[in-house]
Amino acid sequence: MLTKQYYPSINLLRGTAALMVCLFHFTGYTDLHGQLFEESTWTFQLGQYGLNGVYVFFVITGFVIPLSLNKSKFVLQKLPRFLAKRWVRIEIPYIASMIAVLVVGFLFSLKNNEPFRIEIARVLHHIIYTIPFTEFEWYNTIYWTLAIEFQYYILIALMFPFLVAKNVWIRLTTIIAFGASAILLKDTNLVFHFAPVFLMGMVLFLWKTNKMSLELFALFIVLLFALTMWVNGLEIAIAGVLTTYVIGFVEINKEIFNRFGDISYSLYLTHGLVGGNVLYLLNRYTFNYTQSFFLILGALVLSLVVSYFFWRWIEKPSKDISKKIEKRQ
Repeated sequence: MLTKQYYPSINLLRGTAALMVCLFHFTGYTDLHGQLFEESTWTFQLGQYGLNGVYVFFVITGFVIPLSLNKSKFVLQKLPRFLAKRWVRIEIPYIASMIAVLVVGFLFSLKNNEPFRIEIARVLHHIIYTIPFTEFEWYNTIYWTLAIEFQYYILIALMFPFLVAKNVWIRLTTIIAFGASAILLKDTNLVFHFAPVFLMGMVLFLWKTNKMSLELFALFIVLLFALTMWVNGLEIAIAGVLTTYVIGFVEINKEIFNRFGDISYSLYLTHGLVGGNVLYLLNRYTFNYTQSFFLILGALVLSLVVSYFFWRWIEKPSKDISKKIEKRQ
């Protein structure tokens, strides 16, 4: 049986996940002028669930990366090319967004007549995703997820030969060992803490490529739900299972959702810079719930518009370069 390579519902999930993260940050916005929404409002409370969009991304990554490795008949000798391909794919937009953050920071420093300096060591640690292991902070708090995902890229490449081994016991041992790492290695700066979430996507990959029976897949999802709930919390466990279900059993293929999925990474990278600064500049002029609601709406619309151009001018070209690396012999 031929392995299916395209799962259109992932586009909708990516777009939805990015939107969820936007709403989490926007509805929970607060500054010296006060909190945009009171914690008792439905808007604030609903927005808090948006943080789970991060874990939707983790499940998707857990599925699509091994699927891509399987399609390319990956072997360890291809590891440098694989990492180069993934690095280019995420790094160019990431660095572009970081430059934008620094430029905006510089402009605000001029406005406030404050000193501005760029710490070279901090920039370098951003580039290699080692900020959590230094005294520096991320320029943008959402960058922590990119560090986790890049750790996963390295790990899945090393694990992949065992994950798809002909011997079923090797495959099962690989899954169990990665899951157990979440219990043994509790540092939230390491990918192992989120192993149960990534594993939901990985076991879905094994089932969809006929390397695992439906019954065993269902058993693992139940076990991973319990493990995720124990290690990461109930909300993340629910988000993970729902994401796995949609990828595996729901097919939604609409052009608007596909385009939404295309810009999801750009939206994720830029929404704080764009929408966040809209809220920073205008929050002081909101005096009631209605004004705050429309401010959020305006920040979201502007973020979507900017993310489209960011995708078109920066992310899409980086994706094209990444594809060229993959095709190079």
